[in-house]
Amino acid sequence: MLAMMNERIKRARRERRWSQAELARRLSVTQPSVAEWESGRKAPSMKNLVRLAKLLDVGFEWLSTGRGGMRPQPALSVSEAAATYEWMLPEERRLLNTFALLQPRQREALLGFLESLK
Repeated sequence: MLAMMNERIKRARRERRWSQAELARRLSVTQPSVAEWESGRKAPSMKNLVRLAKLLDVGFEWLSTGRGGMRPQPALSVSEAAATYEWMLPEERRLLNTFALLQPRQREALLGFLESLK
């Protein structure tokens, strides 16, 4: 029988040797939220589920449904990644590279700022 999502979240967190508080800090959520997810009382939002998969370095499909492998597919090589983005303007690539280095709160602040420019 497949484990429930709450058990998969707990398993992935424990494999990283993080406490609930540490995971909460890294996700910018509260520790009680993580406890509710792991107890099965509540499910994380889709946004937090995506963030959990990335942060815990597990496959989104595995985390959300139990299907597929626990570990995501290997990342693209540098040359493959460069080819993927060669259609972008240099400024767009620079923006994406910088965005990838930001912390979650910084990303949210930047997105808020960009959306305010519309």
